[in-house]
Amino acid sequence: MTAAAPIPVTVIGGFLGAGKTTFLNRLLAAGTARYAVLVNDFGEINVDATLIERHDGTTLSLSNGCVCCSIGSGFLETLGGLLDGDARFERIVIEASGIGDPWRIAEIALVEPALRLDGVIVIADVRRIAQLIDDRRVGDTVRNQFAKCDVVLLSKSDLVTAAELDAARQAVLSVRPDVRIETLLRETMPDLSLLAGSRTSSRFRADGVADDALDHEENFRRWAYRRDGTFDRGRLAAAIKKLPQELLRLKGTCRIRGEAAPQIFQMVAGNWSLSPAGRDTSAGAGSIALMGVGTHDLPPDAELEAILDGALALDDALAHPALI
Repeated sequence: MTAAAPIPVTVIGGFLGAGKTTFLNRLLAAGTARYAVLVNDFGEINVDATLIERHDGTTLSLSNGCVCCSIGSGFLETLGGLLDGDARFERIVIEASGIGDPWRIAEIALVEPALRLDGVIVIADVRRIAQLIDDRRVGDTVRNQFAKCDVVLLSKSDLVTAAELDAARQAVLSVRPDVRIETLLRETMPDLSLLAGSRTSSRFRADGVADDALDHEENFRRWAYRRDGTFDRGRLAAAIKKLPQELLRLKGTCRIRGEAAPQIFQMVAGNWSLSPAGRDTSAGAGSIALMGVGTHDLPPDAELEAILDGALALDDALAHPALI
């Protein structure tokens, strides 16, 4: 009997808010292959997994920790379940957490005979990448994501000028002068095989865990906010302005007073948006489920909760006297 060909694996990385899930959804919509999608979120609520659109394959959640910091636990069990199951997938795509090292995840495909590493793609937000690279709090994490990737995709390029786009490109090249850089355009979807799928072996070898490897569990802190109730849009806008700058990312699902459908909430670096949820999400009727990631000096949970509690619609707050 002829042995089955190894399954190609693509790992997608990029810092918080870069646009990884948006890119992954576009990839799934444009592709014809049957994908197994593994999504890792740093927090206990895997928001990104709920935002992956339905596709002709399967989506599995890897939550409550950074996979690249605990590569031997739930991740290997989930991956083993895929390989041992009856379903056969044409490609495995793994979305790393926003603070994770995608290469640490990709190494598994170099040592597992049933897998073949097709490539590591890192998404970079052109509006923020230069600042993030030089940020004293997160710069090491951001630069490390570029260290062994195959290609960098510059996202949100339609929101900047040509000069700003070039500045973002130069910022990435200052970290990896030899890396391939492509611009991710809203109108077109790059061919995954052209990005990373043409090579048969990695230019990098699989290494053991370095003693000086970044410990994302120590350098970053996660925070979950859950409430039964609805936000008032105006009160929410005021509350967001009070959130500390140490809170790098906040995302999830919620209800807004006066809106019939659940809303997807996204916040990066103080910029936030709401959009109708396209399908069922982890936040049920009348509920709020948000996941935040911040630096290690993020204020205590109670302080953060008090700020968002101030955004609850007044009658919901009155129903919970402890929130007043």
